Amino acid sequence: MSHQLDPALSPAQILASLDASARRLIVAVRTLYAGSWDDCAEDIRRRRAGRPYLFRLDLGLDDELQWVHRLALYESVRGESFAALPLENLR
Repeated sequence: MSHQLDPALSPAQILASLDASARRLIVAVRTLYAGSWDDCAEDIRRRRAGRPYLFRLDLGLDDELQWVHRLALYESVRGESFAALPLENLR
């Protein structure tokens, strides 16, 4: 999981290669955090620290924060957002 996603691939291609848990994370960030990876990461950190948080994400991922970083980095390098994809493509 430590490698970064290939920015040469489109968001749709990346999405097709992800397992259901990672796709659920993308949907959660889009719907619960208005597409903000930073807000999602902060919420996860707050929950882990025992501080008040907004949403408890239980997606079955090994490390949600690593996935948040990995997906956000892809969007930043690619200059495109998964949020631009139709919601039905994310499921």
